[in-house]
Amino acid sequence: MSTTAVIGIVIFIVMVLMVLLGVPIFVSMLTCSFVGFWLIGGMNMVQMQFLQAPFTLGASYTYAVLPLFMLVGTLAGETGIAGGAFDAMQKWLGRVKGGLLFALVGSNAVFGACSGISVAGNVVFGKIAMPELEKNHYDRHLSLGTIVGAGSLSSLIPPSVPIIMWCLLTELSIGTTLMYGLSLGLLMIVILCLAIKIYITIFPKKVPGKEQMKQISMKEKLRSLKYLVPFVLVFALIVGGCLTGLFPSTVAGAVAAIALILYALCKKVPAKRVMHCVWDAAIMNAGIFPIIIAGSIFSRFVTLTRLADNLANAIADSHLPALAVFTLVVLFYIVCGCVMDIASTIIITVPIVFPLLTGLGYNPYIICVILVMLCDCAGMTPPIGMNVFAVSNALRIKSGEVFKGVLPFFFVDLVAIYLCAIFPQIVEFIPRLLGMG
Repeated sequence: MSTTAVIGIVIFIVMVLMVLLGVPIFVSMLTCSFVGFWLIGGMNMVQMQFLQAPFTLGASYTYAVLPLFMLVGTLAGETGIAGGAFDAMQKWLGRVKGGLLFALVGSNAVFGACSGISVAGNVVFGKIAMPELEKNHYDRHLSLGTIVGAGSLSSLIPPSVPIIMWCLLTELSIGTTLMYGLSLGLLMIVILCLAIKIYITIFPKKVPGKEQMKQISMKEKLRSLKYLVPFVLVFALIVGGCLTGLFPSTVAGAVAAIALILYALCKKVPAKRVMHCVWDAAIMNAGIFPIIIAGSIFSRFVTLTRLADNLANAIADSHLPALAVFTLVVLFYIVCGCVMDIASTIIITVPIVFPLLTGLGYNPYIICVILVMLCDCAGMTPPIGMNVFAVSNALRIKSGEVFKGVLPFFFVDLVAIYLCAIFPQIVEFIPRLLGMG
């Protein structure tokens, strides 16, 4: 192994240790990149990389897509359309045994067409759905687990912020990758509903019987569909506009944001609250963008050391099957999820994991959406578990209670991830239908 590769391995290990010790992610990556470039090429290389990369990224129009989709998510929560979606789903599914849990999955999927990130779904539906679930005597742990488990749909249904971040780091087509995410998102709706159905069949006392559920007239059900109209329009703008070539995916966020601002004004949402949404989106972007810059610089360092190539060659020489390597990656992501949020996990792991798995023959688009979902799955693990703590903080309850409820959903997600890795065709139906295979 070359000296450069050894430097790459040592620097990567040091960076991970710094993160585990509590040093901020972007500080860890920038510090290790600085030392790594200095060891390889001296101060000239350090100056070249640290002067060029931040300006190149900061001036890139492509990165404007992130804050715009974050703004769409904050506006979706502020205008109350998330609550409307849950109300509509509740009216249609309320009389089904376990119907509020199915309504929670469905409304999370609909909300994902605006929010783009799982934590938003966790917080919003934690506040909206939990009081209804408790009022109707649903098991507390099952309710909390469903809130966290269904939240992952927001990371798959377009516009998914984690998928867009992955595309920006790997130069994959955003539009095509989002369609793979939509395929996996629709599949996960079915899998989650089946899992809930099996669970309440085995433990019927965890949910109320039909006789305890309020009868809803067809007129009320049909009237509730009006709450879904904003989601349909936003989704049509984002996906339809990109697919028809009306505007590129980088513009879709701006179009959707303007549409939701107009909707907020039509609903007479105070201008101060709309500006608060803009401020929230700016704050979220300010938290993520330094990590993206640091991650891109660190990615350049990893590429220079050929760390991913050396790792791939070492695995090839060991003759491990592709699925065994994939399992090692899964374990690595679960460990990362114990201490990091989804954005940090993606940025740190992409330079190593992406070329490694694509080199083994995996479809790069499928790898992207599977690993985004795996990041959310890892977000259910202690001690940190960002998705769990989002629900815990929103509901002001102990995180231990939430962890007890998410275990079945953690294993359901793992099973789904392996199904997609072994049978990738089940994630390809929408891209192939649209000629994006």
